[in-house]
Amino acid sequence: MSEEYMSREKRANKHMAPEDKTKKKKKKRGLWWKIPMWIVIVAVVLCVASLAVNYGVSLHLRHYINSFEPVDYSDTERILPEIDKETGYYTFTTDKDLRIMMLTDIHLGGGIWSREKDRKTVYEIITMLQKEKPDLVILDGDNTFAVPGPVYNGGGTLNNYMAARDVISIFEHEGVYFTTVFGNHDTEVFSYTGRQKLGELYMKDRFEYCIFDQDYTDDAELPTVSNQIILVKDTKGKVKKALLLIDSNAYVDDSIQAVLDWNYDIIRDDTVDWAANAIKAVGSPDTVAFFHIPTSEFRIAYEELEKNRFKDTKNTKYISGVWDELIDDTTNSRIWHGGITKEGSLADIDKFFETLGPDGLKVLEACYCGHDHVNNAWVNYKGVDLIYGYSIDNLAYTDISYSGLQRGATIITIAADGTRKTEFKNAYTDYGVPTDKFVEVYTDHLYFEGEKPEGVLQP
Repeated sequence: MSEEYMSREKRANKHMAPEDKTKKKKKKRGLWWKIPMWIVIVAVVLCVASLAVNYGVSLHLRHYINSFEPVDYSDTERILPEIDKETGYYTFTTDKDLRIMMLTDIHLGGGIWSREKDRKTVYEIITMLQKEKPDLVILDGDNTFAVPGPVYNGGGTLNNYMAARDVISIFEHEGVYFTTVFGNHDTEVFSYTGRQKLGELYMKDRFEYCIFDQDYTDDAELPTVSNQIILVKDTKGKVKKALLLIDSNAYVDDSIQAVLDWNYDIIRDDTVDWAANAIKAVGSPDTVAFFHIPTSEFRIAYEELEKNRFKDTKNTKYISGVWDELIDDTTNSRIWHGGITKEGSLADIDKFFETLGPDGLKVLEACYCGHDHVNNAWVNYKGVDLIYGYSIDNLAYTDISYSGLQRGATIITIAADGTRKTEFKNAYTDYGVPTDKFVEVYTDHLYFEGEKPEGVLQP
């Protein structure tokens, strides 16, 4: 701009009326206010569009679920759950074997970015249900993975309520009784629905086959929600087994930092007290516990075996499976247990094992967990079985949808005499899920081929 033009502009402004100068300033300032306004408008439009797309994806997934035939129980004598009038707990009464299928880390994404892997997950679950025909399915947490996508391998929706509804649809359509505990990914710091509201979803009356019941919760800021007792009785009324579903919670607080630091919560003391009193009230039967995040005893047992070059010790006996999780240098652990960031003795992190186990009520027979997707080790520690279930996850771990050797279902049979049997069934080699229907899946080696940490036991 020339000096002559600038001087003319200054002279014009000098002789401009005061009100005209104000209008000109307002006009310029108004232009800058429009920029953030349009940013907000664009953001809102994108959010609405994302909601609409993900809702459409969810409807399409439910349509896919409904395309399968329900499980055919016509050739089996089905054992049905009832509410026990004396205790108020769901109860299976039988003099025959009760077959339980445990599924863990389903990780249904529920959004546009995970739609194909979600279909793969649905196909695998329904195939296993139709082949196994279980009396009860226990979902051992991380049913959903509603995180932003495609970053973190997420599905692209924050609506964990909608994703959980998709999971429920699988079992409702297939006509299979089921219940659940929650894991750390069932709710996230940015999720649409909190843990209590999510628990209320599973308890809605319109669900015929969901027998989740909230036998205990607390009033904490982050409530412990998925606590339930299911009894197994014979026809004479004797309790053969108590199935204890107990909430291992998620993170120590509702912050992004806790998530980034893997600062996992524990089974809280008040919840342990409830469990102990409830088990005593039904006669202190042998108790099988289900929770998502392993307790510190899983790590204690591993470290005992590691120090003894994976030979049995006085306290710990190796049964089967592998620890194939990645090692974290800061914790030196292949087991991402509750309270992993706490300092001090591992045994003092929580009191669950001490209260119900051999040094307490002496009722704890076995603990089944998930969380560490490619760990499937089974050890006996101080007379208690500590067992990782086979996972399903096709989503959260990078490229895990190509790995098939460690993934499927865990079958727990409670026999007529009350004894318990555990089997691991692979989705591909045992149930016949095709390895090439969605992506090429390998079943000839473990997940971390070529980089297995030294000392990892082979199946």
